[in-house]
Amino acid sequence: MYRANGVSKVFQQLKKNLRFIKASTASGIKKIESAAKKSGDARLLKVSKTEKKNIEEKMAELMTVTKALETELTDEVRQSILKLKEEITNLSRQKDAADSNSLLLEYKKKDLQLKAQEIENAYDDIAARNKELLVQQKEIERQTEELRLANEAILEKNQELETRTESLLDQSDYLHEANETIAGMMQQLGQRNEEILRKNEELLSLNLEKNNLIGIVAHDLKSPLNQIKGLLSLIKMTGKVDEESGKYLGMMDQSATRLNDMIAKILDVEAIESRQMNLKIETINLSEVLNGVSDRYKNDAIKKNIVIITKIAPNGFAQADRSYAEQVLENLLSNAIKFSPYERSVYVNLDVRENAVVCEIKDQGPGLNEEDKKKLFGKYQKLSAKPTGNEISTGLGLSIVKKFVEAMGGEIWCESEVGNGASFFVKFKRN
Repeated sequence: MYRANGVSKVFQQLKKNLRFIKASTASGIKKIESAAKKSGDARLLKVSKTEKKNIEEKMAELMTVTKALETELTDEVRQSILKLKEEITNLSRQKDAADSNSLLLEYKKKDLQLKAQEIENAYDDIAARNKELLVQQKEIERQTEELRLANEAILEKNQELETRTESLLDQSDYLHEANETIAGMMQQLGQRNEEILRKNEELLSLNLEKNNLIGIVAHDLKSPLNQIKGLLSLIKMTGKVDEESGKYLGMMDQSATRLNDMIAKILDVEAIESRQMNLKIETINLSEVLNGVSDRYKNDAIKKNIVIITKIAPNGFAQADRSYAEQVLENLLSNAIKFSPYERSVYVNLDVRENAVVCEIKDQGPGLNEEDKKKLFGKYQKLSAKPTGNEISTGLGLSIVKKFVEAMGGEIWCESEVGNGASFFVKFKRN
């Protein structure tokens, strides 16, 4: 229908154009005729008329052809339109059917997608549950294994408890017997303890009597010894004695001196053991004390051609009892000279430190082995090293020295190697 209307409009426009051309041509010919008339050109006028006629004929022919074409084309168009309408109707029906099928397919597609999603979700849920079930299964297997092991352990413990129960029963019988035995032993120990206490009291009493006796004997011996020494000195000074008698007098004087020293040491031991030392701790100048001791022992050292080399720091003030400190240093220096070979050196040093004053007396004697070091400060101990000038050693000196030093709150120790002499150190607290 739209196509027929279009064709009709085309032909109407074509007719309109032809009429316009016809009018334009007629107007042109008229102008030519008018011009020909005015010019009086008969030939031109004739030609214009002839052309006018030809143009009119051609235009009539064109109009006829146009009408015929319009009629023919209109019929074809109508037939084509009818066919197109039928095809459109068929296509519309097919389209409706296709749309229905498409809607149905779309619905089915969505339904299938929903079902696929549901299946996928169900699959994920099943997979998750399978994982949970696997975990639970493993946990059950682990717990089962733990229960099995625990059961085995319980069985072992039960067996062990049964064994222990039997052992405890045996031990109970044994302990009962042991308790009876211990009770008897405790009774015996009580009796022995009473006996030990009684004997200890007797020993304490005897020790007290011994100390008193030693003190009395020592004091009683010192007086005659001093008298003997005085008489010997008087004989040497006033009497005329021959060489041999002088020799014997010297030996007597030496023996009396040694005995006097031994008695002094015994009295020191007795004072220590009876705790009657009567210490007087005060600030003393150890530098001054050590210099004095070194000077007093130079003559003893000269007898063995020993040189005393001193390195004593000044102002070595420390807390000590002056009398006991002198005895300690005299004993150590005497031992150093006593155990040093002839023609050697003895070193006397004093070092003032931040909190203490340290005295060192070093000899060049044979030194001490490990066994000697263990019993060095013991009472009545004889060491492997011997005096080099036949001097007498009571074995009391170092034990007394240690007691004196400790009573004054100091420290004493020895450093020595075999063949390299010995160094004795005494440390007193500073002011």
